[in-house]
Amino acid sequence: MFTRNIHKDISAIWYKFNGLSKWANISLDDVQALANEKNLEVISIDEVNFGYMLKIKGVLLKTSVGSAIFPREKLKDIELYQKNILPTNNLENFWKAVDWFSPAFIPNKKVYDAIKESGIEIINHGIYRPEVIQKRFEGSLTSVYNLGNIISTTEITFLNSVAISRHVPLIRESILTFYSGMKIVAISALIPIVENIITTILGSSNNDLTIVDKVNKCIDKAIEAVIDMHLLNADWIPDEYLDINVLKVTNERIFILETIRSWLLNSFYKKTDTYQNHSGFNRHVFAHAKSEIWHNSSNFFRALGVIQAMAFVECFAVDNSKISTSVPGHDENSEVLRQEVFACLNYQAIKQQVLTQQKNSQNLPFNPTSSGDGWLTRATILSDKMNNEVVIRLRDNNWDCYDISAPVQDGEFISLQAKKNNNVIKVALLFSCASSNDLYKSLAEDHDYILYQGAPYYQDEYARGADAIIRPLNAWIAPE
Repeated sequence: MFTRNIHKDISAIWYKFNGLSKWANISLDDVQALANEKNLEVISIDEVNFGYMLKIKGVLLKTSVGSAIFPREKLKDIELYQKNILPTNNLENFWKAVDWFSPAFIPNKKVYDAIKESGIEIINHGIYRPEVIQKRFEGSLTSVYNLGNIISTTEITFLNSVAISRHVPLIRESILTFYSGMKIVAISALIPIVENIITTILGSSNNDLTIVDKVNKCIDKAIEAVIDMHLLNADWIPDEYLDINVLKVTNERIFILETIRSWLLNSFYKKTDTYQNHSGFNRHVFAHAKSEIWHNSSNFFRALGVIQAMAFVECFAVDNSKISTSVPGHDENSEVLRQEVFACLNYQAIKQQVLTQQKNSQNLPFNPTSSGDGWLTRATILSDKMNNEVVIRLRDNNWDCYDISAPVQDGEFISLQAKKNNNVIKVALLFSCASSNDLYKSLAEDHDYILYQGAPYYQDEYARGADAIIRPLNAWIAPE
């Protein structure tokens, strides 16, 4: 509960007319008269609509000893408020279930469309087990925090931030690193920024606080500023209108801030011995190397999402903040970063193809990185070789090729069947000669030909005991 104190004679005006159930119709003159009776110097008295999203009618009284809003409508009588209670509670529970928070700087329709595309219905989210709904929600992250959002918030929103602007060069580098294929490095560079942002928003005088206390104080500070706007900068309103559960329904900004608080405390900064969420995006799991579950590539989008969330907090927690709460646009700096990202994507594809071909031709091993082992690139090469060499050679000899499989990662091979007259053959293509003996023997049970890319490399040893025709692809002549 956020409470506010006021001169007792001002609050007495509320309690007198409220006890008589007169606030719905009491005239401003009557309010003025009671204030005069209490020797209050009235500066102004006006009919107002206060709140954000849901507007509530009230009387704003300003005096020399403070100001107050006297609501004309009781919460139980505000139809729209009562109608929104259950949906708001359900939405809040949904964000907890998917281990995230209500995103800032993104239109609600875009967020809800992304959630719908992942096959989740917010209204019925309770039917899913936590690990199932969290895994499904991961597919929404790349749609919510798409490249347009990432670039514009980095180059416009973050640059206007007191707490984040100095991190922008590192954030840019992390974005380019991610789209260059080093995904885990990009994530690990972003995670430590969050705590520094929180500390900077609060100021150096709060450095001795625990991180939990810092989070609470930071969010409380932002919410107090939102409440000031909510109350038209009045000093007082009856406590029931300041109940946090009421404010989450009547003010979307407070709802967002509270979901950010909940996620920071109950997920990101949760102690590792009680942390069980699917994403692994936990500060202590990362910092103390408790496990590698934080390597999930979707955590890159979570990292940028939480930095955006802290920018939203700064909007209200920092006096005279230059950050706008509206969706950022696109400027020259944004275009530069966009071009750099696409250059990284193009160079990454070329680099992977060149490295794969070099390693394959020289029979060198494929050493995996934390971000991946290059399987997608090798699978593409397998498909190209099958379609553009094996199939063409067979068709040139009038074989009808069919049942071409997808590349199989376990063993890294692809296969097809071909028919000519009454003859049927089956051909397997391995990514390299240096495949396991068990794979050769297994494929030989139902394949007539086992081919491999590159030059022979201890073929007799790898393929011993395999009863099939085994050749390098370059040396294979399709049967007549």
